[in-house]
Amino acid sequence: MNWYDILNMPIKELMPWSVYAVFSFVFGSCLGSFLNVCIWRIPLGESVVIVPSHCPKCNHKIRWFDNVPVIGYLVLGGKCRDCKSRISPRYIIMELLVGTLFLIQAAAGYLNGGSLYMLAAVVIMLSVAVPCAFIDVEHGILPDKLTFFGIISGVLFNFFMQPSGNMTRWDGLILSLIGAAAGWLGLGIFAWVTGKIFKRRTLGWGDVKYAGFIGALLGIPGLLMSLCLASILGVVFYVIGGKKYCKNGTLPFGPFLGTAVYLYVLLFFNGVI
Repeated sequence: MNWYDILNMPIKELMPWSVYAVFSFVFGSCLGSFLNVCIWRIPLGESVVIVPSHCPKCNHKIRWFDNVPVIGYLVLGGKCRDCKSRISPRYIIMELLVGTLFLIQAAAGYLNGGSLYMLAAVVIMLSVAVPCAFIDVEHGILPDKLTFFGIISGVLFNFFMQPSGNMTRWDGLILSLIGAAAGWLGLGIFAWVTGKIFKRRTLGWGDVKYAGFIGALLGIPGLLMSLCLASILGVVFYVIGGKKYCKNGTLPFGPFLGTAVYLYVLLFFNGVI
């Protein structure tokens, strides 16, 4: 048995739920810590890899033991060890949030015979959906770094995924590329046409690239269902009072796209439905 076979085995056969649950939450919290760095640095044009974690006030490098998700924040009492300035609670909130979101997806996969490899789709999805949602709300953009990362990762995921039935890896690659093209071109044409009709921008080009990411990862069925669900969520939110969150007459669509993709992966990708 090689590593590829192990990655594609049902997780139930590899470890008990108690071990997997702890692993999932810890991993998700670590991912949340990194995504918080992305949310802070990407809009500023800073590297999320080269520059080490540091206090935004005094610029002291954060020690590794202070960087442990959740625990580090609690031990420090929400303050920098060096300058004692207050650390935004968003750090621990993000770590707990992503840890919980990851644990929910992991539980669904575990109960329905999912593999460790399928969990890679959850990592890709959260790595794009979470930072895009927060950045879109705060800055009104969906960064190319995130959407292009999602498209490339989605294509690679589908290429290396274990084929089913008469499918081959090349079939997975082609379907993923078709999904990406359908999302990009389809939503792009929709944005252009509606812009002409209403004489104003209805969707940003970041949303168009985001659709390309969804198509690359989930294929055309996942793309269509995610876009429909995101549209419904956006309309409902707008009707019940979300109008005040509009920027330049446009409601940030990133949070709704992220929510829709998360729900699709949870319900359909993990076999809940």
